[in-house]
Amino acid sequence: MRAKIGFVVLTNNPLVLRQYDELKLVPVDGDAEEVYIKARNLVHKGHRLLSHPLSGNIKPGLAPYRTIVLTEEADRTVDLDSLNYMSAALEAVQRTGRRAAETIPAAILNDYAAVDLSIFESALLSLQA
Repeated sequence: MRAKIGFVVLTNNPLVLRQYDELKLVPVDGDAEEVYIKARNLVHKGHRLLSHPLSGNIKPGLAPYRTIVLTEEADRTVDLDSLNYMSAALEAVQRTGRRAAETIPAAILNDYAAVDLSIFESALLSLQA
């Protein structure tokens, strides 16, 4: 039997915040880059990534919503794989540029939120297995 790992969910996605309020959610004000920065800061404190920050096939600077799952408890050391993934995600945002959510039509914003929610739910299923 596999031990259950406690986790925390960083998100700026209103659908995730609304539908999963029973989880340990950390709401992030701002765009996807702000979620990446907060996740990177937690990785520096010893938390490990439990979901990949670049999952999905959407350029990270263009998608306004992002949900990332990390371990609830911090280790004594920094997980280098997690740190490398976060660095790659932040570099990808810099390469693709950023698009302000205010410039995106509401229907498209809802689509981005639904895609991020679906990716998160996939990760959640594997975490709860």
